[in-house]
Amino acid sequence: MPECTQEAFLATVRKAASFVHGEPVKLPEDTETARVIKPGNDVIDIFMQRLDEAKIRAHRVASETALPDKIVEILAEAGAKSALLPAEDTPGREAIIARLQEKGIALANPDERDAAFEADAGITGVTLAVAETASICLPSGGQHRRLASLAVPTHIGIVRVEQIVPDLLDFAARWPARAPANMVLVSAPSKTADIELALVMGVHGPRLEYVVVVG
Repeated sequence: MPECTQEAFLATVRKAASFVHGEPVKLPEDTETARVIKPGNDVIDIFMQRLDEAKIRAHRVASETALPDKIVEILAEAGAKSALLPAEDTPGREAIIARLQEKGIALANPDERDAAFEADAGITGVTLAVAETASICLPSGGQHRRLASLAVPTHIGIVRVEQIVPDLLDFAARWPARAPANMVLVSAPSKTADIELALVMGVHGPRLEYVVVVG
């Protein structure tokens, strides 16, 4: 193999990355024909239905006031004795923390490296939720902790009703101008059937996935 300096290698990569074949493909202006959820459909009901179909355990509360008791109920159902709540904009976070402390649920320090691997459950907010695909969007950066939704055996995502959009077209329309380095769309509990076609839950992420809709 001929010798190649680092500068020459990087120059080749930059040239290849900047090369475009012709004009960019223009997307059609009329995207309505691609929509599965039509105007007038009850987006929240569809979201709840799709969550159930995806084996995500869906709950709904009328307001943030009811959140702490619902979270305690879910943690008891999952057998969780400890929880991780990153210092992010999670609906009702302070009230949830107070109730968990009252019930003797141990709270992990989100700044500790192994917190997500030791906690029984992670509780987070979401950026958006997509009714069509039963997806919740989890960002990274700042006070968000990716492992709080990926490494724990049980994850609870809290969704405000105004965060639910009909489909991925609407999700893309609300994509932030400065997106974080990582955004995950969770659409089901972790599962695999790679070995002997036997379905196993929780291999690459949470075995139990809950969503609580507020409003």
